[in-house]
Amino acid sequence: MDLQTGVRVYTFVRDRQDEQRDEQHPQGHHAYVESWHEAHDLSQNYASAVQAGDSEEAGRFLGQLMDMADQWKSHPGYSVVSAGIPRH
Repeated sequence: MDLQTGVRVYTFVRDRQDEQRDEQHPQGHHAYVESWHEAHDLSQNYASAVQAGDSEEAGRFLGQLMDMADQWKSHPGYSVVSAGIPRH
């Protein structure tokens, strides 16, 4: 696991969140903000765990971030994002 893996997944999730926000605006704003905070926190926690050399904790946070990404499995970019990431 490296920092780029987390950035790749986080960027994918953020892009999908932005698309969803635009489709649901203004009704979906609150849900978007909550989802954005969750993804951001997971990404930051993943990066901290990687930098600390805690691969178990990093894997847990990356798994949670991938759980968020799973809602867009049908998106063409999902296979690129999920490639090489072990799933539980």
